[in-house]
Amino acid sequence: MSNGPYGQLACDCGAVTLLVCGSPLGHGRDAEGEPVSFWPQEAIQLGQGASELEVSTEGSDFDVWRCRHCGEHLLHADDEAGVAVLADSREEDDEAGLALTAAQQRRLAALGYQVDPEPSGGASRAKG
Repeated sequence: MSNGPYGQLACDCGAVTLLVCGSPLGHGRDAEGEPVSFWPQEAIQLGQGASELEVSTEGSDFDVWRCRHCGEHLLHADDEAGVAVLADSREEDDEAGLALTAAQQRRLAALGYQVDPEPSGGASRAKG
């Protein structure tokens, strides 16, 4: 676990909690238009509830992490892109730049996600 910035995400019933470290790679929208944030998979750790966490493959596209007790989807993970997709909890003053590579952006688009462009005036860290 990093000593840097982190956040905690819990399912509705509180049986499963996840810890996220660092900053998201970017923000966007899912196929239903709901805001999401994109995180490196290695930034996600299980805080509690290993026995209540169910990981299943949705189609052949990505893994879904959900609580067995309440059924809430906590994240979608795509091994090809190396990205975990979480419901967005962006703060109003969040100025994180876009750090997704072009290949990650293409993969996320193929999965039905729309990646927001980087904030105006920011320098892109994304590469190939």
